[in-house]
Amino acid sequence: MPEPRIIAKRYALRESLDEGGMGQVWRAYDLLLGRDVAVKLILDDLAAHHDAAAFVERFQREVRVTAQLHHSGIPQVYDAFLDGTADRMFMVMELVQGVSLKRVIDVSGSVPSVWAVCLALHVCAALHHAHEVHVIHRDIKPANIMITVDGAVKVLDFGIAMALGADAPTRLTKPQQIIGSPHYMAPEQFDAGHITPQTDLYALGVVLHELLAGERLFDGGNIVNLMCAHVLQPPAPVRRTRGDVDPRLERLILDLLAKRAYERPNSARHVIDELLGHLPHQHPGYLSFPDLPTLTVPPVPIPGGPLRLPAVTSTADPQQRHMPVGAVGRADRLAVAQALFEAGKLSSALSAYEALVAELGLPGTQAADDAQTCRIQAARCRIGLGQHQRALDDLQRELALLSRHRAPTDTVVLEVRLYVGLLLRDVHRFAEAARELGSLYKDLVGRNGPDPALVGQVREALIGIRRRPPGGHSL
Repeated sequence: MPEPRIIAKRYALRESLDEGGMGQVWRAYDLLLGRDVAVKLILDDLAAHHDAAAFVERFQREVRVTAQLHHSGIPQVYDAFLDGTADRMFMVMELVQGVSLKRVIDVSGSVPSVWAVCLALHVCAALHHAHEVHVIHRDIKPANIMITVDGAVKVLDFGIAMALGADAPTRLTKPQQIIGSPHYMAPEQFDAGHITPQTDLYALGVVLHELLAGERLFDGGNIVNLMCAHVLQPPAPVRRTRGDVDPRLERLILDLLAKRAYERPNSARHVIDELLGHLPHQHPGYLSFPDLPTLTVPPVPIPGGPLRLPAVTSTADPQQRHMPVGAVGRADRLAVAQALFEAGKLSSALSAYEALVAELGLPGTQAADDAQTCRIQAARCRIGLGQHQRALDDLQRELALLSRHRAPTDTVVLEVRLYVGLLLRDVHRFAEAARELGSLYKDLVGRNGPDPALVGQVREALIGIRRRPPGGHSL
C-alpha cells in the first residue's frame, strides 16, 4: 500500500472522496492534532487553464466566505493555504461522515412527510445562519446535503456562494454567468437576475417536492428544457402523487416554488415557523424509519413564557357566563390567536386563525362575522410571513364580500382596502396600487374627522409609487 502524500508537512492524504470542476476533496489525517479532516485541493491542471487566475480567486473567496459561517449545520473550516507558498492551495475542513441526501433519494425514492420536514428544518437552520451573515448558497441540492452518522444534517459546498454587503465581494462568479445545478435552480438564476435568499428557498422547495413526490420537479433532457420549465411551467402540487401530504405543507412548497422571488416566503426563519407546525407535538429526539438514515429532531427554543387561556371567572359579564360552552371556547381561541399574532408568532397564529375559520363556517350572522375577521387576520399573518401574493388574493376576496353589505368608508372596509393597495404595490402592480390607494385617499379625506395617521400612510405610499424609477415593473 503506497505511503499517503503529506502536504504542508502536516496533512496526510489518505482517500479521495470527491472531485468537482475546480477541486478534489480528500479524507486526510492531521498529524499535528491527531484527527481525521477533509482537505479540498485546487486541481493540478488549473495552473495551465486559460482562466486559472479566476479559479484561484474563486477558491480563495470560497475559503473566506465559508470561514465566516459558524453553525452546526455547516462544516467548519480549520485551516487554509491561499498564498501559493505551500505545496498547493488547499482548505482543511471538518470531515463529515454519513450519507448524502442524493444517495437516500436514489435508494428510497419518496420519504415520509415528517422525515422530509425534519430534514428541511435542519437545512433551513443552516440557511438562516448563512443569510444572516449575507451569504447565499446558490446550489442547494441533494448532493450538497449530508446526513451524518449521528443524525445531524450538514449543508456542503459554498463554492459558488454569493456574498452580499459592503465589506464582501459581491460575486464569486462572473457577472451574467449561469451557475448552479439546473434541476434545482431558481428562475432568476437562468437569466442572471437578482439573487436573494429566496433563491436558496426555491431550491429547498424543489428538494422538498422531490423528497415527497419521489421524482424531480422538472426533468427535461437538456438545460434549455429545464430553464423553460423553471421559468414558465407551473409546478405540480405534490398531493397529486402523495395524497397523504398535509395540504398546508403542499401550500408551503408551492409558495417556495413561486416563479417570482418576492412571492416566496421572505426568509428561512419564516419557513422554519411553517415547518414546525408539521412536526408531531409529542416527538422523541430522533426520527427513525426503515431504510432511511436516522434524523435528530432539531431543538426549537420558544422565547417568552407559555400563553395562558383567558379564564372565565365569576366577575365576567353575566351574559358571557350563560353563553354555550362551545361559544366560550371559540372566544378563548380567538383571544389566543390574537395573542400569538401580537407576540409575532405568525405561523402559529395563522394555524389558529385557519382552524377557527373552518369551525366558524356555520349559519348565523355572528359566526359569519367572526369567520371573516379570522380570514382577514390570517391574511395579515401571511403578509408578515412574506406570502404577499397569497395574502393579496385572500384580501381581494374579502373586500368583494365586504362590499356587498358595507359602505366603502366602513372602518373594516377601509382597513382591507389599505392592505390591498399596499400589497399591490409590494408585488409590483403599481398602476393598480395607485388606483386603489388613490380612491382610498379620496374617501379618507372626504370623511368627517379622518384618521391623520392613516391618511398620511396612504399619501406616503402614493408618493412612493409615483416617484419610482422609470422602467420599473408594472405588472
